[in-house]
Amino acid sequence: MEKKQGKLARNAAIYSIFSLLQRGLGFFLLPVYTTVLATEQLGIISTATAVISFLVLLFGLSFRGSTAYYYYEYKDENLPYLKKLYGTSVVFVILCSLGGIVLLLLTKHWVLNTLFENIPFYPYVLLALASIFLQPLYFYYQSILKAKQKAKRASFLDFVYFAVMIGLTLVLILGFNFRAEGALLANAVASLLVFCISVVGLWEEITLCFVPAILKKVLKYSLPLLPHNLSGWAMNMVDRVMLNAINSLSVVALFDVGSQIGKVVNMISLGVNSAYAPWFFDQVKNNANSKKNIVSVTEKIVILYTVVAVCVSWIAPELLQLISKPAYHESWTVTPLIAMAFVINGFYFTFSSVFFLEKTKYLPFLTLSGAAVNIALNYFLIQEYGFMGAAIASLCTKIFFTALTYYFSQSIFYIPYNLKVILLVIATGGALSSLPYIIQPYIIGYNLLLVTGIKLLILAIFGGYFAFKNLQTIKSYLKPNNGP
Repeated sequence: MEKKQGKLARNAAIYSIFSLLQRGLGFFLLPVYTTVLATEQLGIISTATAVISFLVLLFGLSFRGSTAYYYYEYKDENLPYLKKLYGTSVVFVILCSLGGIVLLLLTKHWVLNTLFENIPFYPYVLLALASIFLQPLYFYYQSILKAKQKAKRASFLDFVYFAVMIGLTLVLILGFNFRAEGALLANAVASLLVFCISVVGLWEEITLCFVPAILKKVLKYSLPLLPHNLSGWAMNMVDRVMLNAINSLSVVALFDVGSQIGKVVNMISLGVNSAYAPWFFDQVKNNANSKKNIVSVTEKIVILYTVVAVCVSWIAPELLQLISKPAYHESWTVTPLIAMAFVINGFYFTFSSVFFLEKTKYLPFLTLSGAAVNIALNYFLIQEYGFMGAAIASLCTKIFFTALTYYFSQSIFYIPYNLKVILLVIATGGALSSLPYIIQPYIIGYNLLLVTGIKLLILAIFGGYFAFKNLQTIKSYLKPNNGP
């Protein structure tokens, strides 16, 4: 048991480190985009990226969600059948991707033109279609690696994909004067590279075949997961597509830039959750004081996310003045809303593991509800408030979704969270994060470096106080083999 838990902890650490590294590298593209690209060009990249992620999910049919289940069912008792199952799935994923691209081209005037509104087919949509075809197989191979707990190989392959994409983007935009087409070409080339690596890697994992009975079995497991996965996309990415359809590509860019800064909170929460989720299951199964420990850790995690949200909200206005053209400077106005949205989302992560205690049947209903609310709010608020409407919709959706899932999670597996404390922390963070809306009009025109320095000093005192108050806890977490 201890050996298995050790491997689980190591894998969680590997995924966390590589996830943070990848997202950190991606964040460094922001100064390049905002200093070199016009808002319309960045709007093309943001919208195309959102559509690519949607269609990759759709064409993949959630087959990657079945790999771990079937791996543990057949790896010891019937390995030849498992290889046939994986082989049939690989063939069907490729056929679906190819068929989906052909269908999109045949319905270009109705479907493609709607999804990629205001974006020319050549070269932008064509390059996006290349990535859409190549990525589903790559993600399926990744799911097999993760099912087999090959964390190093899976994480390294992901890192190669991101590194090639980011490096090539920098070369094409800065070295060869490409614009949005440079970023989309880099994505397509990186997708082709990992597609080829996936083909080679899959060769030893599959028996290449197409067995209808096996396909029916996999579809029966995977298709019910598809609405849940697509709803997750709708809660996090649909705003880009709707901003473009209702407003313009330039507005998409303004929203995306401010969101990227606010999503620093999400970047940290995803890394934390990679380690927290297995710890949560371990606590529930093996610790008599599990609920007390979960409550204590959850409060500290929410405080951490809130501190980060306040920091990024305060420095966003000056940061954008330092790294972007004037056209992007107003993007900071969405940052506090997005940052607090992901504080709330981070709280959701701490109790959402409950649904994987054999209660996954609730997830499709919950995510579909969240997606429907997000789409409706975006539709009405974007028309009234533009990109700020999308930010408000994101915050309101996270509040609704987290409240709804919290109610169901407590009915499934009650944990005595001190909800008053958590809500007070979030409300205080929201108030502090909103201060730039009040003070920014009064400090415009003052020396930029002086204002930045004063803000950083205040934040350092704020963060230092938080660290001092939790010094013993931080020390206990840093000690090896010592859990909360």
